[in-house]
Formats: sequence, structure tokens, C-alpha cells
Amino acid sequence: MKRYAGVLVRHDNKVLLCKRSADHDSLAGEWSIPCGSIEKNETPKEAAYREFKEETDRKIKGDLSFAGSIKRMNREGEEVKGLMYVYFHDTEKRIEPDLKNAKDGEEHSKCGYYSIDELPSPLGEQLRKLISIVLK
Repeated sequence: MKRYAGVLVRHDNKVLLCKRSADHDSLAGEWSIPCGSIEKNETPKEAAYREFKEETDRKIKGDLSFAGSIKRMNREGEEVKGLMYVYFHDTEKRIEPDLKNAKDGEEHSKCGYYSIDELPSPLGEQLRKLISIVLK
């Protein structure tokens, strides 16, 4: 099973979400958190820090807390394609992604902060549930 890691950033009771590029091979056109594959000899937490930096050109300052894991399903919701470890980072200073200068910035078409009442679609149901727990 393929393993992934990502970071759920909360600022001012909103979460940072990024829309995957329409031509991206993973989650194309969907809203998600900055995330990616865990490399060999890398812990999920190390991967979460690395992937956030690669996709946003911003470094997480401070610790990450484990928020939970999400089964990554195919579009029909029938087949498990992997497992994503989600880490949480609460910040007083808003982190603004710089997609133009990010190593993997082309993976996203845009990013923004959303409250529980503003969550964009399409957004995976498991991630939506995890976000609702974080924003309560």
C-alpha cells in the first residue's frame, strides 16, 4: 500500500487547502492539503514537513501533531489506493504559499484558507471529516 503524508494548517479557525492542478496525476482538480508520498527511510512526519516545503515554498516552524490517517480511495470510493498520515499545525501567523517559487508548486492551481462553512468542493469525505474535527 502506498503511503502519503500531509499537513493540515489552521489559522484563525480556518484551514489551508490547495486545489490540485487539473492535469496532475493524483487528485486532479480536487481540494486537499499539501501532501505527497513518503520516501524510503523517511518517517511520515519527516515527509509531511518536506512535502509542505516542496509544495508551498514555506517551512513549518514548530511541531506537528498527528491528527489521524485517511484511506485514499479511487474516485468511485471502492478501492483503497493508499494511506495518508495527516499532521496538524496551529499557527498564529498566517502561512501564505508561494506556488511560483515552490519546487512542486505546479501541483496546485491555487490555495486559500477556509472555515467549516466555506469548505470548497470537490473535497474528499474523510478529509472533510478530519477538518470538521479540527475546526470545532
